[in-house]
Amino acid sequence: MLKLTTLINKITQDHPELKLESGERFAFHPPNTIFYSEQSDSERPDLLILHELGHYLNGNQDYTSDIALLRIESEAWETAKKLTKKYKIKWDEDFAQDRLDSYRDWMHSASLCSFCNINGYQDTNGLYHCPLCNKKWPRQEIPED
Repeated sequence: MLKLTTLINKITQDHPELKLESGERFAFHPPNTIFYSEQSDSERPDLLILHELGHYLNGNQDYTSDIALLRIESEAWETAKKLTKKYKIKWDEDFAQDRLDSYRDWMHSASLCSFCNINGYQDTNGLYHCPLCNKKWPRQEIPED
């Protein structure tokens, strides 16, 4: 596996406008900052940083719903997959899908009506609605990767 510092240097050469900063976790902060964790417990920090680079390259700024968040997360992983060829990194589909599963699980849980235990739908303000009992509830916080 490519050393994280070597990968960061290559990304910085390819994208001098991009800021790569050490932080507590891997994250993209628009418009052009990627945080990475040197203390990550992940076995694949190389894929995590390519995922965050994917957000940057895809122009991800914001999202309006939980399903939109899942879409941009999926797209960032697809971009990361393409980047593995450029940076000569081995792709791990299971790793990416496990990360996406955390969002899928969160979304499923966030959309469950506590009274009826069925999935509700999210309106444009982020509020969930139960189609059976008409109960409403706010969206849950997004889990950290």
